[in-house]
Amino acid sequence: MAMISGLSGRKASTGSPTSPLNAEKLESEEDVSQAFLEAVAEEKPHVKPYFSKTIRDLEVVEGSAARFDCKIEGYPDPEVVWFKDDQSIRESRHFQIDYDEDGNCSLIISDVCGDDDAKYTCKAVNSLGEATCTAELIVETMEEGEGEGEEEEE
Repeated sequence: MAMISGLSGRKASTGSPTSPLNAEKLESEEDVSQAFLEAVAEEKPHVKPYFSKTIRDLEVVEGSAARFDCKIEGYPDPEVVWFKDDQSIRESRHFQIDYDEDGNCSLIISDVCGDDDAKYTCKAVNSLGEATCTAELIVETMEEGEGEGEEEEE
C-alpha cells in the first residue's frame, strides 16, 4: 500500500507519468535561470551616468596628438557622445574614440592643428539621466622660422 501511494504522489508532483526525470530537469533549469536573473538584477542596481574621472584641459603643440581620458559609471551602460564646441564629433582618422567595458573612455585627436583649438565635451546618457564633462584644448602653433630665426640673428 505505501508503495502505491508513493508512486502516485510522484506522478502528481512531476505532472508527467511517462518521464518524471525530464520534468524534474526542466523545473530545475527554470529554477537556475530564475535564480541567475535575480542575482544579476540584485548585483547591478540602475544608476544614472556620472564621471568618476573627468577630462582635463590640455595644451599641445601643433602636429602632435592630444588625448582626453575619462571614466564613466552607470547602469544600464551609458551611450557616449563627444562634442567639439557643441558640435558632435564623428569618428575618423583625425578623431578616434575608445570605450571599454570598464567605462574608460578616450578621445584621441591625431596631428593636432589650429582648428582643433576648442572646447571638448563628453556626454554620457542612459535611461535614468545624463552627465557631461568639458575641457579646453589649447594648440600652440609654431610659425615658420619662429624660434630658429632669433638664434640666427645673434
